[in-house]
Amino acid sequence: MKVTVKFFSSLMEYLPPGTDDNTVELTGREALTPRQIIGRFSVPEAEVRTMMKNGTFLPEASRDIPLEDGDVLTVWPAMQGG
Repeated sequence: MKVTVKFFSSLMEYLPPGTDDNTVELTGREALTPRQIIGRFSVPEAEVRTMMKNGTFLPEASRDIPLEDGDVLTVWPAMQGG
């Protein structure tokens, strides 16, 4: 199974050293959920605002459904301002 993960903005700091741009490809035998994936990168859930699977918004309730081979998960941080 292969899944592409893209982190944007401040979340890029959680990507492994040497990552090309903002994209990592995960391969493995088991299907992972979006929550498991961000956990693997030690991203605090409070820092995640928006997730998309293959370009479609992923609501909170769908973040525990395993991704499928070839899926692309994009993750954006919560915005802060003042």
